[in-house]
Amino acid sequence: MKKVLLLLVVSLAWLPLFSQLLSWTPDFPQEGSTPIEITMDGSKGNQALNFYTPQSDVYVHTGVITNLSTNNSDWRYVRPANFNTPVPALNAPYVNFSFPYKWKFTITGGVRAFYGVPPGETILKISILFRNGAGTRVQRNIDGSDMYIPVYDASLAVKFTSPFLQPTFKPVPEPINKVVGDNIAATAVANSAAGSTTMRLFFNGIVVGGPTVGASISANPTITTAGNQEIVAEAVNGVFTKRDTIK
Repeated sequence: MKKVLLLLVVSLAWLPLFSQLLSWTPDFPQEGSTPIEITMDGSKGNQALNFYTPQSDVYVHTGVITNLSTNNSDWRYVRPANFNTPVPALNAPYVNFSFPYKWKFTITGGVRAFYGVPPGETILKISILFRNGAGTRVQRNIDGSDMYIPVYDASLAVKFTSPFLQPTFKPVPEPINKVVGDNIAATAVANSAAGSTTMRLFFNGIVVGGPTVGASISANPTITTAGNQEIVAEAVNGVFTKRDTIK
């Protein structure tokens, strides 16, 4: 069971829900997935590229974490080798929104081929940073850590798409502050065929969504007590059950 911890606090004051630093399609990238589109919101995380100009001067520094990595900083098959080199093939085009500032980078040809990972080495995560060409401004997580995208195999998987998660090595949700009586929107998706998967959502141990047959499920439960809250997404496909937990 994948477990993600969140201090979801119900307080006497309200703060806005922060949106997502990294988003990507498909939701469950595999090593053969192509293309993989990765969008970065410069107004989130450490905001190093928020309102950055020239907008064309944004590149990625990227690699992979594999079964041979010794820790979460042990990137392998890094592109480019020189952090401060603005390689045209690694340019991240600006997404033409007036606000916030967003850039997109696309991995084509499959993860293994793109990074040149040899057969027999298991790819676990894509590691990625967005930076300006000189490498003097680097977009990272709020805590200054690197950003990661999990790489999945073909087995059953489920994850939350809302509340948003920070792309840390072990994903942690964005901070949320709510008051009693507020609703908390939750959406989860599964990677298996919609007609063969049953999904449920639990809020503090109570079913608030499903059971429903499909590859996604949403609920908007009401917070009734102060303190920490727990949201669980469950996907069942035949004899296989997977859960994702925000607590």
